[in-house]
Amino acid sequence: MGMFKDLRDLHKASKQFERPTMRDALRQSNEAIQAYQAGMEQSGRIAQVGVMGTAVVKELRPTGRTFNEWPEMEIDLTVDVNGFKSEVTHTEPVSPAVLPRLVPGGTITVKVDPQDHSQLIFI
Repeated sequence: MGMFKDLRDLHKASKQFERPTMRDALRQSNEAIQAYQAGMEQSGRIAQVGVMGTAVVKELRPTGRTFNEWPEMEIDLTVDVNGFKSEVTHTEPVSPAVLPRLVPGGTITVKVDPQDHSQLIFI
């Protein structure tokens, strides 16, 4: 009997939370896909016209989102391109292969947009 009571309590508790409609869920999914595709296009552009530099990782935080099992991270960096340093916060899904290189105080090679150093890719 305890199991059925627990299930009933769980069902009651779930009614407190508003569930998105199918239309809202699809809209959110489409927005996430479009944002990811735009990021991929931007990365391709930076790979072609970007300037090489280095970045020192100050802090990284997970956003709670994932893309293809890659955690999206918000990363505070000090970017150095030809002696010009800038403080940036960069957000992107990070490959599990790159994640161990992103440690606070660590240096990583980057390629940055010549006009906007907050737009970068990890090399």
